[in-house]
Amino acid sequence: MSAPDVAGDPLKVAAVLAGPHGSGTTAAAVDAVLHGCRAAGALTSVTDLRGGQAEGFAAAVEAVESADAIVFGSPTYRATHTSLLAAFLEHVERGGPHETRAPLRGKAAAVVMTGAAAEHFLATEKLRATLASFYGVQVLSPSLFLTRAAFGPDRSPTPETFELAALHGRALTDLAAACRASATIPRLRPLV
Repeated sequence: MSAPDVAGDPLKVAAVLAGPHGSGTTAAAVDAVLHGCRAAGALTSVTDLRGGQAEGFAAAVEAVESADAIVFGSPTYRATHTSLLAAFLEHVERGGPHETRAPLRGKAAAVVMTGAAAEHFLATEKLRATLASFYGVQVLSPSLFLTRAAFGPDRSPTPETFELAALHGRALTDLAAACRASATIPRLRPLV
């Protein structure tokens, strides 16, 4: 089965990893989502924000601009996404009065967050609201929030978690195809 294709090219999904430690459960969860995207025929790539703010952020902006969909992966710290992801988003233009680009506007996105306790699941809503309202992104709902119980001792997702994450990936490709096919979604502007 291949990803719905409107323009003749396969869908492209870019993941942005914002974990300060790299190869933990957040990266494993994002990889499972990307597995679902690839199973639906999409091409995938991963940008790790830990590479440095100036050149790392520029590369990540280029990756999201050329993608049809973005997976934002972040651990939860103090009931929100990481400061690394917040700093990256500060570098992303929105198409405002003095900006020349809007690389996120009209694109599909998935929010993938991990946390120590299920009570922190609302952290996904903060990121979803920022993406939707401030950047004009169409965010897949519900987001994916996973606790330690969703992973084995080796930090890989349990089979149930892997299937759920892959389902999110397949759904993201459906949403991305709808956004790509729409003449009106890319024209929607951020709230402010």
